[in-house]
Parts: sequence; C-alpha cells; structure tokens
Amino acid sequence: MTTRIVVSRSSAASEPGRTFQDLHDQLKGSPPQLVVVFASSHVPLERVMRAAKERFPDATSIGCSTAGEFVGGAEGKGHFVAWALAGDDVTVSAGLGTGLKANAEAALADAIVMPPEDAERPHRMAILLLDPLSGNGEEASMLAMTMLGPTVRLAGGAAGDDLGFKRTEVALGSQVANDAVVVAVLSSRRPLGIGVKHGHKPISKPLTVTKAQDSVVHELDGKPAFQVWKDSVREAMKSEGHDVDAIDPKDIGSHLLRYELGLIAGANEYKIRAPLSVDANGAISFACGIPEGAVVRVTSSGGDDQIASARSAAERAHKALGGAPIAGALVFDCICRNLILGPKFERAVNEIQQGLGGAPLAGFETYGEIAMDLGQSSGFHNTTTVVLAFPA
Repeated sequence: MTTRIVVSRSSAASEPGRTFQDLHDQLKGSPPQLVVVFASSHVPLERVMRAAKERFPDATSIGCSTAGEFVGGAEGKGHFVAWALAGDDVTVSAGLGTGLKANAEAALADAIVMPPEDAERPHRMAILLLDPLSGNGEEASMLAMTMLGPTVRLAGGAAGDDLGFKRTEVALGSQVANDAVVVAVLSSRRPLGIGVKHGHKPISKPLTVTKAQDSVVHELDGKPAFQVWKDSVREAMKSEGHDVDAIDPKDIGSHLLRYELGLIAGANEYKIRAPLSVDANGAISFACGIPEGAVVRVTSSGGDDQIASARSAAERAHKALGGAPIAGALVFDCICRNLILGPKFERAVNEIQQGLGGAPLAGFETYGEIAMDLGQSSGFHNTTTVVLAFPA
C-alpha cells in the first residue's frame, strides 16, 4: 500500500473532533500509522490530543504547542493543524521523556524507543519535539543524535507558546508535558528526504566568543558584544538608510533579527543563532546557548533571501527522495522568519509547497529547528527551515 498523507487546519478550536473527522474522511477508511498535531498555546493541547486518540485509537499521535501553525496555503495563529500518514511503508515507535532540564540524557533515554530491526523497512528517521524552555535544546539535539546512532537521521523542532516564553508542551497520545521531549522513530521501506536551509550571508570577519554564559554573549573578540555587532552592521544598515547608532533601544529587536550570528560549523556552513535583546552593559541574549571559544560571524538576510531559502529547503528534501513522487511533508520553520517576513511568511509557505510539487504539508513556527542529515548543516538551528518529505 502506498503512503498517503492528508492535512487539516482547525476552523473552530472548541470542536477539535471536526478536524480529525476531516482527516478520517480524506483517508477514506485507510487507518493512519502516524498523526501529528501542531497547536497554538491558546488551544488546549491535551483536549486536542484526546480528540486525536478518540478518532484514531490505533495510530501513534504526537504533537506540540507552537508559535504559529500552517498548512499549504494557510498560515495563522490561535488554531491547530493536523497531519496524518496512512499506508504500510512506514511503522512508528515513540516515547516521551520528562525532566529534560535536569537530565537531558535520562529524558531522551525514556523517549527513544528503538524498534526491532525490520529487513523490509531498513530506513530509519526520527522526529524530535522538545520543550526549549528547559534551556538545553542544543544539548538535547546533539545527545539525541548520539543515542539514536549513525544510521538514524533526525528532523524536528522546539515547541512554542505564541511568544509568551512561559510554558511550551509536547505530547504523545493523551500524555501532555512540559520540560519534556518526544521522539518518534520511523522505519520506512524507502528513504525519507530532509532539506535544511537558512537565508543568511556573512558580513563580518570571524569573531571569537570570549565571554558568555548560557545564552548570553557578553564579549566578542574581548569587546562588548553589542558594540562589535554595531560595528559589523554599520555599513550594511547605512546602505539601507539606517544609522545603527541612532536606533531607539526599544526598536532594536527587529534589527537584531535582520543581522543574526552565524555559528561556524564547517567550511562555508553556519548554524544561525537569533539575538533577542541587549542589556545596559552591551551583552546580547540569544535564543539558545553559544559557548565561549565559539567562532561566529555576523550575517545578513532580507525577506527575499528568507523566501528563497524556504523553497530551497523543500527542493533539497524533494531531491533526497531520489525521484520518487511526494506523498507529503512536515515542516519545522522558525518564528524568527515569521517576524522578519510579516505578512510575506505565507508566501514562503506557498514556496515550500511549490518546491514539493504541490504535495500536502503541515508545519509550525518553532523556537528552534532540529536536523541531522549527511551533507547538510546538522544540529539545533534558529531562523532556518527544515523540511521532512515522505515518498508516495
């Protein structure tokens, strides 16, 4: 039986059962193996997951809270989207681990449920959803890669809460938890496709993080981080009609997102780190940790670059299928890209779908993106698009 993927977006948060009935109707009686839910923090995730379990009791259901959610052609806030995969090409083993902040390794050990070897389904892919407010998304992602082993590729995202930064949740079945991680290991007859891409280009020389603590960078090259950032972006901002030294501190956030740091991760490869705020001493807070000794470059990215990179991620995922037609995709896309693009973000979603040949997709706006695939930038990302494509 070929793989079939269907998606639905809620129109009435008070009646989640309607959305899962829509999935059921689209599947025309085919039982799903996997159901994925991405829900606004304004929609009770436990209620949505319970409705998914009631409609599809034999499916593995996973989900998380978001900072925005979308399907092909529609993006918004305050709703939830649901995605379902049917067919016998893919089987699923999933687990949930709690206590991520105190002991990421123990939480992942509980969440990783490795299926037995399956000669008919030799290709392994893991979907990872985690609570980023535990503060160790990077550590958890790297640990997951190690614990899953070199033959298991990885894609996923950090849950959101509509920019509240108070509580994010992940779910397996009817179990919903914060400070937690969910891992779904997929065994597939054919390889799945991952595409990873950001739209940033370096504009500064390499800079060494000389003083940092957790997600706060105090110094670059021995100087206050914000001063180095300003010196790096001054000419680029001047060419766009802005004086970096005259910016009202209340308005600095949008400019920080325009010029983010790229953590050097190999020849011409960068993992983007999103700066969020600046304190009175010139220290910059980031969306995830940057260690002392790391080498970074200030980067630049405009709206057109963000849209083009989103399509490129989709095309990479498509190409990775080796010419097979696409059944559908899951997309993990950063809330920072939404903040940069504003109303143009929906155009980026449409470009992703076009890059997938029009296949159905569902995704969410994350607090961090996760990917591990040979030949592409691996690890924990910000302001990046990760696409996971499934062959039909």
